[in-house]
Amino acid sequence: MIELLYEYKRTLRETKKLRDKLKANANTPEDEEDLKLYSLMISDLQYIIEWIGRGRQPYAKRGIDRREAYRRLIFTDEETMSAIGRPLKSEAVENSVSELDRERIEDVLSVLTNKEKDIFFMNKVEQLSYERIAELIGVKKTTVQSHINRCEVKMRKQMDNSMFSMIL
Repeated sequence: MIELLYEYKRTLRETKKLRDKLKANANTPEDEEDLKLYSLMISDLQYIIEWIGRGRQPYAKRGIDRREAYRRLIFTDEETMSAIGRPLKSEAVENSVSELDRERIEDVLSVLTNKEKDIFFMNKVEQLSYERIAELIGVKKTTVQSHINRCEVKMRKQMDNSMFSMIL
């Protein structure tokens, strides 16, 4: 599922680039019609990405996640949601995360850009290899490796300098 999401995101970026090129050189009525088509495609891609990312229909007012029984569950992002069904390697790990731990995790992840989070989660949560991640996002394997190393350095620095480290 995560691979499909990244394919849609990459297609969205490429479609926006094509639309911008056409917008810069639009001279004829056919170009205006093409711009409308590009806008529709971009709108559809954003809708699909939203649907896959949330795991439900976007803008639905009465989705299953709005019912009382499910209000206690918090799904932060698509990577976390896709990893929920997978069994953990260590059976000794407790399934529940305290509110303090959740805030500490959010604090550490806050220093990462969206791209860095995506790459980090693909490697650590989805357990995809550097080669597979590089193939998905269209970069070299060494670029993926340097992104992950940079993420770990940023997160370690945030952990050392965070107010949460003073609490412990």
